[in-house]
Amino acid sequence: MSAPALEVCACAARLAGLSISPALGIFRPAAQQHQALIALAQDPQCCVSILVSESELVGYVAFHPPSAIERWGSDRTGEIIELGAIEVDPCYRGQTLAKRLLQASFADGRFDHTIVIATLYAWHYDLKRSGLNEFQYKRLLEKLYRSIGFEPYRTSDPEIRLSPANALMARIGPGCPAAVLAEFERLRTQPA
Repeated sequence: MSAPALEVCACAARLAGLSISPALGIFRPAAQQHQALIALAQDPQCCVSILVSESELVGYVAFHPPSAIERWGSDRTGEIIELGAIEVDPCYRGQTLAKRLLQASFADGRFDHTIVIATLYAWHYDLKRSGLNEFQYKRLLEKLYRSIGFEPYRTSDPEIRLSPANALMARIGPGCPAAVLAEFERLRTQPA
């Protein structure tokens, strides 16, 4: 099996022209996830980087503004971006494709003036297929995210504090303005 092709910030038309691997269903059924990725790719604030084998989507990472229903959605700067999801078809795992997706997504500096957050929630972990427990999976994600410059941060966010297997990680871009960092600190520590 040859390595899939990697494309950074694919456009909605490109995504719509692909089929999606049925194995990409951790967050919602694959067909619904496909539609969600197409919708994200239509928004200029979002970036969906993809792995393609022939004409099938076999992996992706999605970046978008945080949802308004989350604490992070009240960002007053518009420069806090969420790494919303990363998923690779299990048939392609073990090839460092998730790391390559992330590296490529950050390579051109598109996120250098932002803070990219990753909220690690145990209820999203692929425990069944990975054979890992919640804490092993959390460590796996922490290692992956650290490899591209993310660091863990303590937070008062009640969703994250709900389980010790949850975590907040963030990558502070090298050109991140002080005002964005101050906003991140305000959101990270505001009372629950």
